[in-house]
Amino acid sequence: MKSMKHMGHRALPAARLTSLALAIATLAAQAAAQEQVQNQAPRPAVQNEAPQPAVQNVAPQPAVQTQPAPQPAQDPNVVVVTGFRASLNSALNTKKNSDGIVDVIKAEDIAKFPDANLAESLQRVPGVALARGDGGEGKQITVRGLNAGFTRVRINGIEGVAATGSSDINGSTNRGRGFDFSVFASELFNSLEVRKTSEAAVEEGSLGATVDLRTGRPFDFKGRTVSVGVQEHYNDLSKKTQPRVTALLSDRWETPYGKVGALVSGAWSKRRALEEGYEAVDLLSANADGGFCSPAGVAPQNPATNAVKGIDAANCGFGEPRTSNLAAWNDVMGRTDNNGGTIASPAAGSGAFHPRIPRYRRSMTDYERTGLTGALQWKPSADTDVNLDLMYGKFENRRYDNYISAISFGRTLQTANGKPQTSIVESHFDGNGSWDYGKFNGVDVRSEGLLDVYTTTFKQYVFSGGHRFSDRFKVNFLHGTSNSELDEPMRATVQFDSPNVDGFSYDFRNDRNVPALNFGIDVSNPNNFTFGPQEADGTLHGQFVGRYLNTRNKLKTTELNGAFELNDNLTLRGGYSNRKNTWSNVEIGSGGNGLALPAGVTVADISQQVSGFGKGLGANVPSSWAAVDLDKLRAIYDIECHCDAVPGSQYAYLTQANRAVEEKIDALYGMVDFNYDLFGIGWRGNVGVRGAETKATSMALINVNGRLQPNIVTKKYRDWLPAFNLTAQLPQDVYLRFSAGKTLSRPEYVDLAPSATVSGQSGTVGIGNGDLDPIRAKTYDLQAEWYYAKNAMVSLGVFRKEIDSFIQTVSERAVYNTLGLPNDLLVFNGCSITGGTPGCPTSPTDSVVVSRKVNTPGGPLNGLEFNLQAPFTFLPGVWKNFGMLANYTHVKSKITYITRVDNPRTEANEQLSVRANFTGLSPRAHNLTFFYEDEKFSARVSKAHRSSYLLAVLGDVQGHDFTIVDGSTNIDASISYQLTPNLRISLEGQNLTDEPLRYGRDTQRNDTLLYVHSGRSAVLGLSYKF
Repeated sequence: MKSMKHMGHRALPAARLTSLALAIATLAAQAAAQEQVQNQAPRPAVQNEAPQPAVQNVAPQPAVQTQPAPQPAQDPNVVVVTGFRASLNSALNTKKNSDGIVDVIKAEDIAKFPDANLAESLQRVPGVALARGDGGEGKQITVRGLNAGFTRVRINGIEGVAATGSSDINGSTNRGRGFDFSVFASELFNSLEVRKTSEAAVEEGSLGATVDLRTGRPFDFKGRTVSVGVQEHYNDLSKKTQPRVTALLSDRWETPYGKVGALVSGAWSKRRALEEGYEAVDLLSANADGGFCSPAGVAPQNPATNAVKGIDAANCGFGEPRTSNLAAWNDVMGRTDNNGGTIASPAAGSGAFHPRIPRYRRSMTDYERTGLTGALQWKPSADTDVNLDLMYGKFENRRYDNYISAISFGRTLQTANGKPQTSIVESHFDGNGSWDYGKFNGVDVRSEGLLDVYTTTFKQYVFSGGHRFSDRFKVNFLHGTSNSELDEPMRATVQFDSPNVDGFSYDFRNDRNVPALNFGIDVSNPNNFTFGPQEADGTLHGQFVGRYLNTRNKLKTTELNGAFELNDNLTLRGGYSNRKNTWSNVEIGSGGNGLALPAGVTVADISQQVSGFGKGLGANVPSSWAAVDLDKLRAIYDIECHCDAVPGSQYAYLTQANRAVEEKIDALYGMVDFNYDLFGIGWRGNVGVRGAETKATSMALINVNGRLQPNIVTKKYRDWLPAFNLTAQLPQDVYLRFSAGKTLSRPEYVDLAPSATVSGQSGTVGIGNGDLDPIRAKTYDLQAEWYYAKNAMVSLGVFRKEIDSFIQTVSERAVYNTLGLPNDLLVFNGCSITGGTPGCPTSPTDSVVVSRKVNTPGGPLNGLEFNLQAPFTFLPGVWKNFGMLANYTHVKSKITYITRVDNPRTEANEQLSVRANFTGLSPRAHNLTFFYEDEKFSARVSKAHRSSYLLAVLGDVQGHDFTIVDGSTNIDASISYQLTPNLRISLEGQNLTDEPLRYGRDTQRNDTLLYVHSGRSAVLGLSYKF
């Protein structure tokens, strides 16, 4: 793989960060040694008990007065915190007393980090990196280099999935298992826990991590608690100020029937997220889609003479004469690419790559985020507890995208008089072979507008509890469901065209990120665009496209667990769980060519101006252009009626995507907790095995000769997953942890759905694969932790994942009738597969090229993780109120990607492959936070960095090796002041450097595929708590 160091910001070297941290830790340990001797409690005999205040085990000292009061005997994870430092200590206690490798953020840290949503809070955890969505907000996470599909998210103990939409270049919509954290505000949660190692008692399904989110409960608080917060959010790009409100009410009572508690909380916000920049959509070679129009006199002539389209030896089309610039033509067509050695005689122009659709984009999203939680707790006795947790979330979006673009470069002659009628006038290539400047004639310019309306609704209930039958035996249970629905009733796209414009150019020579696009016309004048039916010669005058989408996830869990304490050293644990996961996805499209406008109606009457565009994008970017006004157009033609009255608006029901997957999972486990003192060292941990049987049924509707028929695939598999966790508590509060286990990650739902697309004309088949096996792996972790002072820790760990298999798309040859598909899918235009006339080009016994997801060999993933929590309490005076949080993760992986099965240079059906990192894996990531806190004033500055990573592996088969996302560094800050004991004012700054998002294509050329930015944000808030 070629070097990617030039693709983004350089990471802070691990050695430098580690040396700084160790120096701080050593100094702090020396300065705090006496305090630690006085305040540190002796190691308890039972290591998994909740940490107790140090005052219980030492003689009275004056310093003891500064210790917190003893907590009520209740949940060991009780969240009773009075400040940022206290919450850090609470999180450390959870980490310290865990058997595996766990990182925690508690309620106070969540509230006081300047985070827009839950994903941005999680990025503070070591090994967690953030993937941002539209508008710059965090959307999904990767853990230790593995993307969102490998991480399971549990809310109040049961798995949940939340899916949202996005722009096309960011995937359009989430159809997988990955969790879109942007649905929820961070204030709804009391703790975020990232479990990086496996345990027999924890549900299987995660290869990266299990993220446990817990909402508030009334017994988390000492008594009646009321909290209200209001904020105003301002973004310097959108120039909008919008509100955010949070509230919590909790109370608990002593009754004749035991302790009872109730809690409700809510968070509501509105925001306008604006994103502006450039995108290429794709990079294509000059010879793709029929190539460019050749200059006059060049042989062979391209395109060939076609009287209907006005093509002859002198003209590329009607009114479009061929150029006479042979120099530019030869410069482009003289460049070739053998696609990584797969083509013996590459075509002329195959080594010159241009943007498929060079365009500027403004994406404006108005969203409303609502979250509600409720909890009831009942503790009738010291031995029994019952809990009911409720959660509701609604994330409503209206996204308006506007593009001004050149559309010809990605269209064929047959579809819309595209690239073969476009001439090259001027060209320039840089030293890396990137086509960084081009001027063209016969270019179709397009103004495109999109309105995407979608809502994610999440509902969950969890009923849980437990009972201790004796001092040795206890049982707990859990039952609940989580439902998530992404409903997109409207996704409407309308395009205005200006065909055959001369003088269009793009120029990256002064800015590799945002080119100067000269469209050859005044794009702000709506009279330069057309909207009407397609002409007989194929010329387009605009189009409209619609889509309906609905995706649902329903997950139901029932489990029963028991624990029996054999003696002071051993506890037997076991349990059974039954889960049912159901996923469904329906997508139906519509669309047609432009319609004739009524007499007297012009494009100006159905358009508006995009204005104020281009802040921070350079001087050569247009500030405005004419764009569709969808409301005005719909007043004339309601293209969203999807009815016969508006031709082209009808839904194409026969080509719909309609698919579903149901998984029934029965699992049981047995494990032993152990706790011994040997050789002056405390040894604790657990060893066990989890067995899981999965029954999966996958369905998709396929179009067979005009009839939709279900295609159903069933699969059953069973896994036994051992897990071992060991913690050694050494002297001086040093902990050494080791974990090993087997784990799995189930295939994405969309890959399991057995959809089928068959082209009998070309002999190609695209199908889903309901027979996929899960991705299985063996994992190992070793970590050392030193709790060198109060509220302080430094740790260093290594990890390894031996991933046995991977899932990727492979194209291979197979006989059609071995695929399990109906033979009638090969029939089109009345052809016969039974010997009749005319015969179909492909028969059931013919070999076809099949594209589908398959299990392929995996590879190792190795990493190093460093973490530091360092309050500067060893310093004198005001300096003791400062502190630092720092973590660094380095990950290496190699996996074999199959890029092609057929090598054209040989007759064999052999595989071509390339070894590269996992997609989504940043080799380096680090977080750094400096904070200050006293009784009234609190401040912090946070930096989150992830290095560049692979978005797609192409393997040179299309002339590019990779699509790469540049590294990014986000800096946020917050300050707050306690005006009264109950009232706090705060100011937050998010994305203070206006960090852009950039995708590059090919490591040598580094062509820009996407470059957007979303502006800086400031949030002013007041919170009242009593």
